[in-house]
Amino acid sequence: MTPPKSSEPKKSTENMKQKSLINFFGKAPDAKPSKPTAATSKSTSAVKPTRTPDSKTTSSRVVSSSMARDSSSPDVKSSLKDTPPTSDTIDVDMLSDEEVKSVTKKATTRPKRKIVIADSDSDEQMKATIVNKSTKAVYRASSPEYYDRSSPSRGRSKKPRMSVLSSDEAEADVSAFSSRLSRFKKSPAKSSRHSRSSSLADDDDFIVPDESDEEPKGRSSSRASSRSSGSRRSSGRSTDHDDEDDDDDDVPKPKKAPAKRPVLQKTATEASNASGGSSLFLTAAEQRAQDKKIEKKTAEDPFSFLLDVRDKDRVRPGEPGYDPRTLYIPEKAWLSFTPFEKQLYEEDARVGHREFDLKLTQRVKMSMVGVPESSFNFWAAKFLGKGYKVGRVDQSETALGAEMRMAKSKGKPTEDKGKDKIVRRELNKVYTNGTLVDEELLTDEQSGHCISIREAVSVQKGSSFGICVLDSATSQFSLSAFDDDVCLTKLETMIRQLRPKEVMFTKGNFSVPTTRLLKAILPSACLWTSLRDVEGFTYDQTIVELNKMFSGGDDDDDVSMHEDGVLHGAVPESIRDMAGCKPAMEALGAMAWYLRQLNIDKDLLSMKNFNVYDPMQRGRNLVLDGQTLAHVEVLQNNEGTDEGSLHKLLSRCITPFGKRLFRIWICVPLRDVNDINNRLDAVQELIDHATFEEAFTDLAKGLPDLERIVSRIHANNCKVKDFIKVLSAFKKLNEGLAGLAENSESFESKTILGLLRSAPDLTPHLRNVKSRFTIDKETDQLLPVDGKDDVYDGVVAEIAMLEKELDSHLKKFEKKVGCSLSWWHSGTGNKEIYLVQTKANEENIPDDWVKSGATKAAKRWVVPILQPIVRALKEARENRNTAIKEFKGRLYAEFDADRAEWLRAVRVLAELDCLFSLAKSSVAIGEPSCRPEFVEGDAAFIEFEELRHPTLADLRENFIPNDVKLGGDGGRIALLTGMSILAMTANGVIMAQLGMLVPAKSARLCPVDAILTRMGAYDNMFSNSSTFKVELDECCKILRDATPKSLVILDELGRGTSTYDGMAIAGAVLHELATHTLPLAFFATHYGSLTDDFAYHPNIRNMHMSTHLDDEKRELVFLYKLVDGVASSSFGTHVASLAGVPSDVVSRAEVISEDFAKQFKARIEGKKKHLASTLPLVAQADFKYLLTLAKGDVKLPDDPYKKRKVLTALKATVKAYLP
Repeated sequence: MTPPKSSEPKKSTENMKQKSLINFFGKAPDAKPSKPTAATSKSTSAVKPTRTPDSKTTSSRVVSSSMARDSSSPDVKSSLKDTPPTSDTIDVDMLSDEEVKSVTKKATTRPKRKIVIADSDSDEQMKATIVNKSTKAVYRASSPEYYDRSSPSRGRSKKPRMSVLSSDEAEADVSAFSSRLSRFKKSPAKSSRHSRSSSLADDDDFIVPDESDEEPKGRSSSRASSRSSGSRRSSGRSTDHDDEDDDDDDVPKPKKAPAKRPVLQKTATEASNASGGSSLFLTAAEQRAQDKKIEKKTAEDPFSFLLDVRDKDRVRPGEPGYDPRTLYIPEKAWLSFTPFEKQLYEEDARVGHREFDLKLTQRVKMSMVGVPESSFNFWAAKFLGKGYKVGRVDQSETALGAEMRMAKSKGKPTEDKGKDKIVRRELNKVYTNGTLVDEELLTDEQSGHCISIREAVSVQKGSSFGICVLDSATSQFSLSAFDDDVCLTKLETMIRQLRPKEVMFTKGNFSVPTTRLLKAILPSACLWTSLRDVEGFTYDQTIVELNKMFSGGDDDDDVSMHEDGVLHGAVPESIRDMAGCKPAMEALGAMAWYLRQLNIDKDLLSMKNFNVYDPMQRGRNLVLDGQTLAHVEVLQNNEGTDEGSLHKLLSRCITPFGKRLFRIWICVPLRDVNDINNRLDAVQELIDHATFEEAFTDLAKGLPDLERIVSRIHANNCKVKDFIKVLSAFKKLNEGLAGLAENSESFESKTILGLLRSAPDLTPHLRNVKSRFTIDKETDQLLPVDGKDDVYDGVVAEIAMLEKELDSHLKKFEKKVGCSLSWWHSGTGNKEIYLVQTKANEENIPDDWVKSGATKAAKRWVVPILQPIVRALKEARENRNTAIKEFKGRLYAEFDADRAEWLRAVRVLAELDCLFSLAKSSVAIGEPSCRPEFVEGDAAFIEFEELRHPTLADLRENFIPNDVKLGGDGGRIALLTGMSILAMTANGVIMAQLGMLVPAKSARLCPVDAILTRMGAYDNMFSNSSTFKVELDECCKILRDATPKSLVILDELGRGTSTYDGMAIAGAVLHELATHTLPLAFFATHYGSLTDDFAYHPNIRNMHMSTHLDDEKRELVFLYKLVDGVASSSFGTHVASLAGVPSDVVSRAEVISEDFAKQFKARIEGKKKHLASTLPLVAQADFKYLLTLAKGDVKLPDDPYKKRKVLTALKATVKAYLP
């Protein structure tokens, strides 16, 4: 809009004003102002003159934000373009907040003054002329002293530059100024309304209303306005201006107070503005932009509780008792969270960034990293491999399903309406290394166990343990309870057998020895999960939860309760058997609680697959304790891998469930002679019938892991394609087992035939399941057979009716349009369906049709009249999907009803697979091999001819076999000096009692009940045990547990201490074993004097590994042949030479060794002469025992065999030392 032309009087006023300004800026810097009149001096005596700094040559800048904003308008441009620059200006936006505050505060002590805005035509500057009402002195508002009374320049000698105007000039200036402003003002009514509604919406807001009656109402102040109005504008910065009007009574009050503007509060960004500017001088648009920036920054700033991390008990990291699994979130913050924000990703994101360098982003006030959903399993496996837990949240409904749900619940009260409008997402499950059930994450065919341990320590019993073992992939629970010894033998055996991937315990429950043992033997990748005292179920809570879980809502508790009165009759029998063991039930309660946190408790516990687990199984099987499993390298070698282990050598199973069963077999070999012979018969039959093996291989190859899939079907977590594959596999298995049974009828041994005949007939179960569904070939969905599901049939009928109705409408449209029409549907989903498609050039389209899309050949249209029908069709299809999902659940439940039959068939195939593994291994060990002969007896004995080590024989050519004979006619204990064959003998016994051929020319033995070992030299720092302490711990277990049917292997006992102490301990242990314990034993030692001390003992047989020594060449050749007699030397210096020790050192060692041997021999001979009339100490022990028997202080053992052997040994002692 073009501004109105000014009248002549106004021009005259403007010229006068311009002249006044020219006179002012034309004064020299040192020019002194005219002296005011007496009246003026009197009235200004309290006001100090304001000094203005000298002008400098700097670029000018517009100071008024409102004028700067409107400078683009034509009238502003025309009024500013010709004004020449005057003095340098100060940009108010460049002032700091402190300076602005200082101006506001200082202004409150100055008398009231009138503000006159001098409107310049320059587009570079805008000067505010401050006129004192009494003196008419003009100040430059752009001067720093105007804003900051404390400026250092105020103390300088420079004088203020000002011009004193006459009264007439001042009045003319005011009149001219008011006249010039009139062209910018709005109508009073509009301006008044605007000032009431918004404080920053228009340029007029920056013009302060004049106090004179002539000033129009509703006008607002400029940025360089009067002190009082300026203080109102900056009320967020200063609060001491409210009584300014009372400071000067000479200032006339306005007849009517102007409308007050709303107070603008100072924002956080004002104080931190780098330029020192103030939001008070922003335009409305700029203010809105700044508010958006503030809002965005506030939304992106991390939550305060993430800056000061604390756990739920408000304990900070590093402080005692800190629980890293929890995070303290203030209640106010939690209530304000959106459902998305409640999925707090902060620390998880940092873990992903730290471990795998995933890109870290800051979103919604928290850190986040992302991976593609399609590669979830890949990344989950990587996180699990690092020992982390992974939670998965899935969308549980579609957007359309959410709309339908909200429509149904409309009008019903809900707790959180906002949350109800969101598509539901639920925590599917939490993955941990020990609780994996998904096939994609199960990379190992062996069981991945999670064990819950509960320890109770008492003075009388020591440590008692209750343990719950879970194989989550097969939903198998095993409960165990036992009192352990001081060495924790049973716990160690269980841990070594299971090799768990996750151990769960209550913090503070483990004793120090238990903690040290677990740290020493658990795999490094094992996950330790600690629970707090308040977590997990107590004994009473466990009983309640079990009754609630398995009772199935049975109200008749008195009738249904078991006879013990504690557990419900529906609770599995294995749990009821353990109900009296508090630690075991608490371990089960902790496991159930933990699985509930992972959201998989119902899927696993409802399988009711519980059994009682005994790690030792004494009296039923060959016991291999934890030390034996480690020393003989049954499951893994001393490096923690399975290379070279016995399990690696013998496990040749095809099926996954067969491999898991074979690991159990090798940990607990057979002991009963009949069972061993039956298995040997079956293995021999399999070796002799190659065609039978081919048939089995054709059956077993390609079968999925049926045992695990049956568990997933029970949990309704099986894919449709896997379910179809399972049905096909069971059909193949059923037919294959029947065929194998027919082929095995000709076998002499009935073991295999009996096994195959024990398999159930799966035909009726398969027929029942298959009769209930059909397969949708397009979507691969399980659909109910017509008439089998009323809900599904009703939905399908509704869909067919709606589709028919739509087709009828399409025919009507074709008649109306006069051309051929077709339906168009989106590729996936129901978002865009039943759009009418026409040719691209079709013109006769109804007006109410809405174009949705087009290609070169066709156009697609949304027909409003069809939308209700389309909506109903979408809902019907959604209901159909729901019906299909529910039907799949019912179908899986029907399959699961026969779970016992399915698993029994799988078990038969697994056992057959293990028998084939033994047969294949028997053939693979090479020749000579033989079937071991087992003999019943009171005491064990072993006789191997040309026995080979099963593993080393394959690795080395020309392996030298050995004959091994213990018990029977010979001595029960072989006192070995020199190299030994300890592990080879133990492996031979294990293989024989597994029921397979052994790598020997012949083998004859009486079954062994346990193999107890003490081998190697190592300390155990985690158990706070030195090498010698470890030796004695293992020796203690042997002396306590060994029987005449045990095989004991003791290697180098007593070398961890002094020679005399070691020799004494070795001699005492050897005497106890040979005289009282009476096991089969290899006692390897380098104490040569023991051979002389026990030369009389009938149960001890001296043996050694033969060698060939070339003294000239200083070469020692080990012949690896076990022969009778005592080794001539330990050949320590020759071994040093073989190891590369310098020859000078070896020569010196030989001299010292010879000299020491002479001295020792002379000392022994001297003692023998001196003590010729006395008995050796070991013989003295026998005579003392004989004396105590005669006195009746001790009794002979109850075992007939032990009694006979003890008396035989005492008789031999008497014969040896009495004439």
